[in-house]
Amino acid sequence: MTAEGVWVTGIGAVSAAGDGARALGDLLLQGRSGVRPVPELGCRPAGLAEAPRRHSAGKHLDRSAGFFLHAAEEAWLDAGLDLGSVNARRCVLLEGSSLGPMADLLTGHAHQLSHPGRSRALPSNVVRYMSGAGGAAFAQLKKIRGAVFHLSAGSVSAACAISEAYGKILSGEADVAVAGGTECPLHTDVLASFGMAGILGSFDPDDAPCRPFDRRRSGTVLGEGSGVLILESPKHARSRGATPRAVITGVGVTCESFSMTSPDPTGAGVAVAARDALGATHPAEIGWVKTHGTGTRLNDAAECHGLSTVFGELLPELPLTSMKPAVGHCLGASAAVEAVGTVLALGMGLVPPTLGYEEPDTELPIHRIARSPSPARGDAVLLLAESFGGRCVALLLRSAAYA
Repeated sequence: MTAEGVWVTGIGAVSAAGDGARALGDLLLQGRSGVRPVPELGCRPAGLAEAPRRHSAGKHLDRSAGFFLHAAEEAWLDAGLDLGSVNARRCVLLEGSSLGPMADLLTGHAHQLSHPGRSRALPSNVVRYMSGAGGAAFAQLKKIRGAVFHLSAGSVSAACAISEAYGKILSGEADVAVAGGTECPLHTDVLASFGMAGILGSFDPDDAPCRPFDRRRSGTVLGEGSGVLILESPKHARSRGATPRAVITGVGVTCESFSMTSPDPTGAGVAVAARDALGATHPAEIGWVKTHGTGTRLNDAAECHGLSTVFGELLPELPLTSMKPAVGHCLGASAAVEAVGTVLALGMGLVPPTLGYEEPDTELPIHRIARSPSPARGDAVLLLAESFGGRCVALLLRSAAYA
């Protein structure tokens, strides 16, 4: 198993690109952006997703849980799974999000304040306001009887869900895992908090709202969505005639313990997570890096320094890309949404571009930003995710040819 890694046999997504993984791949690889001004948010730019058709099993769920249910259904179908092809006790589900149903709760609270005496309390709210309700609903739908739980670790939540699922399959505890994340943070109060913290980028309609690694970068842009991967042991996938979309061969998870809100300027956490994910893989085998790339001054600088520690003289020729200008920063779901995009890019042998990047920051280690869709020089990608609290996660993905 160690040599073969863990197969990704299905993918699903809901994002600012539209409904489904294919829409996400088209957006990223054509160099387009789904970020746009949202009237309900005071015309602040954001990666607003079009709500997919509500699944009957999700009629009592909040928006974020409904997104996960929809993306998981797409991934399950994409993998060609059915109830007869899976041992229910050896199938697990791991869902990650940072804020869970917070936006829905805030909306309900505001309604309550403006309509005193008119309670919105319902029996279904017990489930509606439960973090991880989307994953639990999907488990009920597919009769999954292995571990089904929710992880919350800030912006690395989905990355942690994927790494935990990888570990469960690698250890032999599970044959199949449904892993990913979901997030719907687009509420005026949430954006106000991020704005006051100086985390959001330009509000100028004539300027790019997010410019990762650019000299003029000023912050990030929020987005919403869900991404789900179906992970399988190669043995189980082969037994049912399935083929991989990609292969995960390594993970790295660490905490810098430097600051609750600021990254270690040296990028120490990025370096540790990346090296753990690489394992025995030589850095020269990496074709490109899917950075966390928020577009904030401190995060991009720390990430670049951490990558310089790992790749050294290789860094100036290694394409780096950020997907956040295209779909927004989906917080706890970002790594899952971007993992789906990465799997699609691997399948096409292309490096997605970083939108908004124009002027190099000469104060950073010399690096190369992918500015247009271009052929990948290798079939391995390092995916990075970082979060408040100093948490850093790295995943090493390879193309299906590796299998």
